[in-house]
Amino acid sequence: MSDQTIAPEPQSAEAVVEPAWQLLDDVNPATAEFPALARVGDERILVFKIGDGFRGVERGCPHQQRSLHDAFLQGNETMIRCRWHNYVFRLRDGKSVNCPGFKLKVFDVKLENGALLARRAA
Repeated sequence: MSDQTIAPEPQSAEAVVEPAWQLLDDVNPATAEFPALARVGDERILVFKIGDGFRGVERGCPHQQRSLHDAFLQGNETMIRCRWHNYVFRLRDGKSVNCPGFKLKVFDVKLENGALLARRAA
């Protein structure tokens, strides 16, 4: 018999931890005008009503930080276009459509028990 200790094999994949949902207590979904300004942690975001759901984005365009409050939804509400320079981003993942090198921060937003909750999208 040997007294050697067998070391466990290293884990090849790290555990994926999804961000926690946070209550958007500054937005009442029944009375708010959308897009609505909200706060997720330290970040101020805009919440858009899309069909029967919601989606959040960072408040300013990543190009020059111009407000996205009056941005246009397009592509059957799957993309957002900044009105200042016509840069377009996918709402699903924030990837740019026509402005290489820029990415928009996007947020999952859900309605639960009459309140909106949000988290940074993966």
